[in-house]
Amino acid sequence: MEKSSKAQASSLTVFGRQESLCLKGIAIIMLICHHCFMRPSRYKGQDLIFIIPEPIWNYVALFFKICVCIFVFISAYGITSKIKNSSVSEDQLPLYVRNVIISRLIRLLGGFIFVFLLVDLFGFFYDPGRFAEIYGTSFPGSVEYFFIDMLGLAHLLETPTFLGTYWYYSLAIIIVLIVPAFYLLLRRMGTVPFLGLIAVINFTVSIPNRDFWHYLLCIAVGVVCAHNNTIARIVNFQVVKSSKTGCFIKFVIECILMFLLMILRQGPLMGPLYPLWDALFPVIIAAFCCEFIFIIPGLRQILIFLGIYSANIFLVHNYIRKVWFYDFTYSFKYPLVIITVLFMISLILSILIEQLKKILHYNQFINFLVSKSAQQ
Repeated sequence: MEKSSKAQASSLTVFGRQESLCLKGIAIIMLICHHCFMRPSRYKGQDLIFIIPEPIWNYVALFFKICVCIFVFISAYGITSKIKNSSVSEDQLPLYVRNVIISRLIRLLGGFIFVFLLVDLFGFFYDPGRFAEIYGTSFPGSVEYFFIDMLGLAHLLETPTFLGTYWYYSLAIIIVLIVPAFYLLLRRMGTVPFLGLIAVINFTVSIPNRDFWHYLLCIAVGVVCAHNNTIARIVNFQVVKSSKTGCFIKFVIECILMFLLMILRQGPLMGPLYPLWDALFPVIIAAFCCEFIFIIPGLRQILIFLGIYSANIFLVHNYIRKVWFYDFTYSFKYPLVIITVLFMISLILSILIEQLKKILHYNQFINFLVSKSAQQ
C-alpha cells in the first residue's frame, strides 16, 4: 500500500497539472505554426520572405499537426488520473465518475461558450453578413445551427460552424464521455488486451466521424499511461548507473525516436498508420519534456503561463489569421515574425478575455454550476 502511494505521488510529481500546462504551452505554439504555414495555400497571394527554405517550413508546420494528439493525450491522461487518484470506494465510483464527466463538460463548454458569444458579438458589428453566410437565413434552421455550434457539436452533427477550428470541441466532448468507460474497461481487461482491442477497432472498424477514428488509439494510450504511471516510469528509468551518462543516452535516444516518428508520420505510411504515430508521439514528447525541458528555470514558468491561456489562444487566433485580418497577419513577411505577432496578439486577447470573466464573475458562475450538478 505504501509502495503504491509512493508510485502515485511520483507520477503526479513527474507529470502533474503544471507539467500538463507546460506541454499545452508547447502544443499551442505548434498549432500557430501549423495553421500559418502547413501548405502554401495558407498564405496564397502574400509576398513572404523565407530565410529557411519554404518546403522545410511547410514540412515542419504540417508535422506540427501533432499538437492535436498532444491535447488529446493530455485530456485523456488528466481525466483518468482524476478518477484513478480519487479515494472513493468501488460502490461510490460510478457516482464519482458521473460527477467528473459533468464537471468536465461544464468547464469545457463554459470556456468555449464565453469566447464563442464574445466573438459573435464582435462579428455582429464588424462582419454582420457572416451570420447569414454561415447559418443561413431560414427560421428556425439558422437558430438551431447557431445553438448546435455554440454547444461545440457542429462537427459531430455535420452542421454549419462559425469557424472550422471549433471542430476540436466535438472531439473534446467525446473524450470526456469516453475516457471513463475506457478506464473501467482497462481495469477489467488489463493493458495489453485493452490496447489490442482499441487498435483492432481503430484499424478495422469504419467510424463515420474521421477525427474520432483518428484519435481513438491516442485516447486509449493516454488512459493507459495515466493508469500505469508510464511517463514517471520512463523519466525515472536509468539506462546506466551513472546518472549523467544515462541522461545523455536517454536524451539522444528520445530525440532519435521523435525524429523517426516525424519521418514515418510524414512519409508513405502517413495515411494507413496515422493513428499509431499520433498515439506514440505524445508519450515520447511528454517524457522527454518532463525530464529535459520543463526543469529549465524560467522556461518552465513561461510554458505554464502559455498553457493557462492555450484554450483561448486556440479559439481566437484563426479569426485573426484567416477570417478577418488575413492580410494584416501575413504583412510581416518573415515567417518567424508572422508567428510571433499572431501569437502575441492572440495571447493578449486571451488575457483580456480572462480579465473580462473576472469582472463578470463568470468563473464563479461556472463553479456554481459545477457544485450544483454534483451529487453526493
